[in-house]
Amino acid sequence: MSKETTVNGNTANWYIVSCRPQSECLAGEEILALGQTVYVPRFRREHHNRRMRKWIKRSYPLLPGYLFVLASDHWPRVLDCAHVQGVLRDQRHGGAGLPIAISDADVQAIRTAQDAGTFDDLRAHRADLKPGDTVKVREGLFSGQAGTVDAIGDENVVMLISAMCRQVRTTVPLENLARAG
Repeated sequence: MSKETTVNGNTANWYIVSCRPQSECLAGEEILALGQTVYVPRFRREHHNRRMRKWIKRSYPLLPGYLFVLASDHWPRVLDCAHVQGVLRDQRHGGAGLPIAISDADVQAIRTAQDAGTFDDLRAHRADLKPGDTVKVREGLFSGQAGTVDAIGDENVVMLISAMCRQVRTTVPLENLARAG
């Protein structure tokens, strides 16, 4: 259950702040140092480093170039941060309109989905799989397709994928499978 953020007894709005490319975390730290509430939505991705021969899990921004800042009276200080480019504004008045407000409920819904791993791209582990689970194919002919696990082998998984207007049985290497969020 999410808790709504309130300011002076009213439900607060969040604003979308644009920052320099690949500087979401730095901008967030600068704004946080001003005493503002900041949220940078993120997702995790796992990839295999062939040279190091191991799987590496990294975190990436969900909305590259943007972050959320809770409503405040200190916008001039936020806009003076080195990694901040501006606040997203309504385009009806040539870009000089009011800042676009996002409700607290919407931001909390994004946080809940992030905490649940909905946006993550993590591989499926053999020990966690059982027939009937839903997984998606990361690479290959059916890349991006979700399907149901039918059987599990030592290195491969037999799964049913909906393709060509019917259920297709295919064998996919375990390393090419990801959890379906």
